Amino acid sequence: MEFSTILGQMLMLLLMMVLGYLARRYKFLDEHVNASLSKVVLNVTLPAQIITSFTMGDVGLTNDQVGAALGLSCLVYLFYIVLASLFVRLMRMPRVDWGTYEYMIIFGNIGFMGFPVITAIFGSKGLVYAVIMNIVFNLLVFSYGIKLITDGNEGAGKFSLRKLLNMPLASSVLALLLFFLHIKLPEVVNNGLYTMGDATTPMAMLVLGCAIAEMPLRELFDEWRVYIFVALKLLAMPLLVFGLLHLLPGFDANSLLGKVFVVLSAVPVATNATMLSIEYGGNQKLVAQGIFFSTVISVLTIPLLVFLLY
Repeated sequence: MEFSTILGQMLMLLLMMVLGYLARRYKFLDEHVNASLSKVVLNVTLPAQIITSFTMGDVGLTNDQVGAALGLSCLVYLFYIVLASLFVRLMRMPRVDWGTYEYMIIFGNIGFMGFPVITAIFGSKGLVYAVIMNIVFNLLVFSYGIKLITDGNEGAGKFSLRKLLNMPLASSVLALLLFFLHIKLPEVVNNGLYTMGDATTPMAMLVLGCAIAEMPLRELFDEWRVYIFVALKLLAMPLLVFGLLHLLPGFDANSLLGKVFVVLSAVPVATNATMLSIEYGGNQKLVAQGIFFSTVISVLTIPLLVFLLY
């Protein structure tokens, strides 16, 4: 895909995000409406998009390919964890910030940003692989992720298995079951879910823009380590994952699966970091800085990386 085409797709997503930002600034949306929109995306439109990514038409994947994607997802996340641990130690940052930085390195915005980006660049078949990676994401983010957010914070909340019971994860598991069991949904159900899922991208970008508008911009520029972190998150990480995939014996790093995983490694910080920081006593200011800079700059870095690598 040409650079101009990818950049155009990213600018389209940025425009939606800017509209969400302006809607919040001019009070067309408030925090209560945005919270409701976020719940609608997470619990209605995103699950519909996830399910239809497996049930609409021919997925084009065998059971072995889906299993391989799950295994590779686990390997990639293990690589993220090792990389994050090395980063916080090499940067010699305050011990209290280790967990927050590690969380932001490991967990990217696969849902709100990754799904629309993958769909825009690679189409529905690419989205299937993103959905598979999102299953591993959900299992880790509500367990190991909470541990990182609470690291060094006295009196923080504790992890609960109930956090694993969420609609994106449930719909991902359901989609895999439908796929492996070769169960076909009625056409009217498929079409209804597909139409509902189409609302995910614009609504997710509105929610993200509105969330950025809530951040105190005056305080976003006072932590110099964030700039180094963003360079690692958006440029070094996808290049390292690209290299890692090329080292795997028997794996075609230039396959659709390889391309999807490289692009997903370049998405900005997961926006749920804010929610978890509020609930579990994390560093909300540092999280806001990471989300803001990585989200805005990724609009340029993602198309650049896809153009250079593929």
